[in-house]
Amino acid sequence: MFRDYDKTVKKLLSSNDKSEDWNSVLENHKLMVSQIQRERLIHLLVTIFVGIAMLLCVLTTLITSNTYLLYVDLPLLILFLAYIIHYRFLENTTQSWYKITDKIKEKLL
Repeated sequence: MFRDYDKTVKKLLSSNDKSEDWNSVLENHKLMVSQIQRERLIHLLVTIFVGIAMLLCVLTTLITSNTYLLYVDLPLLILFLAYIIHYRFLENTTQSWYKITDKIKEKLL
């Protein structure tokens, strides 16, 4: 959803269509920015939770020297890395959309 919208709004900005209603584009863009901000917050909280769980499991594995706990550590590590990558995408997209907001405002002037 976010990638499709990102492509659409960038394509719209690159066109020199004078008949476009930039006020409605700005309102829609503000709505999408608020949605990605909520998504980013949720993923930040989940990433922190998974990171703490992974850290506790790894520490438990090291303290108890129980090698069977590695079967819990490895999936948590993979999950944590996946959340980090996805959060990075959300953060970069949000920062990009802030710049797009400025470009839309320039079109209004």
